[in-house]
Amino acid sequence: MDREQFLRRVEEALAAPSDSFSETNRLEDLEGWDSIGILAVIAVVDEHYGVTLGADAIANCRTLADLALLVEADRQPG
Repeated sequence: MDREQFLRRVEEALAAPSDSFSETNRLEDLEGWDSIGILAVIAVVDEHYGVTLGADAIANCRTLADLALLVEADRQPG
């Protein structure tokens, strides 16, 4: 998975400025990281990566790198 593309997709889901996120960003500090934003990220991850993220799994993530690792671990081939 291309991590930069993943970051751009999360930015888009959260309606954040382009190139404003890095893997070290803490999720709780992200612009737009609220209940609606989390649902938008879940939808984007499902659409683009074929991964259905659960609330418990997301709650265990602290940074965008953690979220990316979660997606990579659960990603379906294709």
